[in-house]
Amino acid sequence: MASERNEPMNRACLLLGCALLSLLPASAAKRAEFRIRDPFVLVDNGTYYLYESKPWFGGKDVCVRTSTDLENWSEKSVVMQVPEGVPCTAVWAPEVHRFNGRYYLFVTLTEEKGSRPIAKMGPLAAEKNLTPRGTWGFVADSPTGPFKALKRGPVPPADLMTLDGTLYVEDGKPWMVFCHEWCQMGNGTMECAPLTADLSAFASAPTRLFDAEGALPGAGRVTDGCFLYRSEKSGALYMIWSNMVKDHGYCVLVRRSDSGRLAGPWSKDEILYGQNGGHGMIFRDLQGKLRLTLHQPNKGELERMVLFELEDDGRNLRVK
Repeated sequence: MASERNEPMNRACLLLGCALLSLLPASAAKRAEFRIRDPFVLVDNGTYYLYESKPWFGGKDVCVRTSTDLENWSEKSVVMQVPEGVPCTAVWAPEVHRFNGRYYLFVTLTEEKGSRPIAKMGPLAAEKNLTPRGTWGFVADSPTGPFKALKRGPVPPADLMTLDGTLYVEDGKPWMVFCHEWCQMGNGTMECAPLTADLSAFASAPTRLFDAEGALPGAGRVTDGCFLYRSEKSGALYMIWSNMVKDHGYCVLVRRSDSGRLAGPWSKDEILYGQNGGHGMIFRDLQGKLRLTLHQPNKGELERMVLFELEDDGRNLRVK
């Protein structure tokens, strides 16, 4: 009898459950369930936008997922497609920035070997590694695109092998901070250059900030995944970036500008995260917490987006 009395309630609960499930986006996934490398989060109008390029080799587009809690993410949708005719073989590390009311996507494209000349620029560079690669720029009126190319070609000079260009605005003027590839340099460097008003090209020649091997004892020759953060407590300017470090694997390192300016000089590095994970970026979540996201482990098929709270005491950055 009790089960018969409860049957209407059970049926109502079942119908309510089905209705709630129908509101969830198709193919939604929890953060731990999907593979992603080089995660980048844009926080805009109460929504998190997570940009990804997958697969990296053979890929022809950039996608976005959305969330309101950083754990449950929508299915991904395409926001940028590589322009027709570009001999693209890989799409790397997309990131989106809001600037002057529009949304700018910077993403690294690798092109077919021999499609344009790339010269060795360091004694350790090897001819076999010289492949056209550069950070391209795209623009849209919405974080969900569609993003259109600023021009046909990378923002940095096309004869440079560049990677992971990021936008930094100083005194209202846009700059690109980027990694000059170890493949071309032998020892990778971190460089910066002012951008033209439309963000499509360098306004003047780039300046070298530091090199990879000089970071700290045991550091490798890779510069990767740069991102700038200015302390809200002290105004100190930090750069996080990634390199391989002996006994740690792939790491997130942190430097501080002694002048508080992009030009530096930049201090020696400390390890911010050293457990075989990297290419990080920093954002403030909807609850006001300072966050670091990166991919970990640095191993094919296993990479996941991981999140940490950051402590900024005005003098140092630390993972909580």
